[in-house]
Amino acid sequence: MRRYLLILLLSAPLACFMQMHAQVMMNTDYSQELKQAVSLLAGTSATDIAHHVHYDLKLYDRDGRISTATYDIYRAPLLYKRVDVKADNFSRTHITSERDHKEWLSFSGNSPLRIFDFEQIVERPLAAIGRLSQHAENMQHEQLEGAPLLCANDNDGTSICFNPLIHLISYAQMFNQTVMYDQWLPIGAHTVPGSIRIFQGKKLLVEATGTVEPVEKFPPGLMQIPDTPSQVDPMTAHKVLHSKPIDMTEAAYGNTAIALSVDEKGHVTKADVID
Repeated sequence: MRRYLLILLLSAPLACFMQMHAQVMMNTDYSQELKQAVSLLAGTSATDIAHHVHYDLKLYDRDGRISTATYDIYRAPLLYKRVDVKADNFSRTHITSERDHKEWLSFSGNSPLRIFDFEQIVERPLAAIGRLSQHAENMQHEQLEGAPLLCANDNDGTSICFNPLIHLISYAQMFNQTVMYDQWLPIGAHTVPGSIRIFQGKKLLVEATGTVEPVEKFPPGLMQIPDTPSQVDPMTAHKVLHSKPIDMTEAAYGNTAIALSVDEKGHVTKADVID
């Protein structure tokens, strides 16, 4: 009788493992896996609950100097979204009324380059997803620090890896830049990454630690678009007049802040790399 009970006790976890392993082995379609991962993110569904995500950021400039910042996201899913950023002398508030398709932006000071880097990947690695959209193929099994991963790549420097047990993005790479997501935090039936790190090669650029909490009712006026005019987004206020092809023999990915001096004829007289 004892032997029979022992076999029953062992067979239950074994069956669970076999089912989980079979699921990992079978679900290798990149498009489906990405769609599922995005659907699990907070703020993507009407069934999501209102919430506040707070990130404490450590930002590393090109000389290794560290500065700090805070990044707050307030969401009333599919209705309103507010993002508040504060770093040194820079502050920005961006309110979006998804219901009315209106946006309001107000900022002061110069945004650290690492804030821009962070915003490109905070919810998902946009650049890597964009490149892999042309290469939606079956994924390969890999391991990172002993953990199983399902990875899609374009064999040209871009890859995205999923945790096959929780169906969320763990890792993304664009040439020399790597993004790692970890410590996923539940909020209702959805989730947000509690830890995000951005590397350039082996050099750490951004380290973000997050918390999330449900919100029953936002403070009055928090999601209301003010009557004052919105400022023009500096990232979209200009157009490209001239560009040159990029040498892809040693491709690299990243963002650069450059201070330009321009004369009265519009010619650049000086260009200084800030970060």
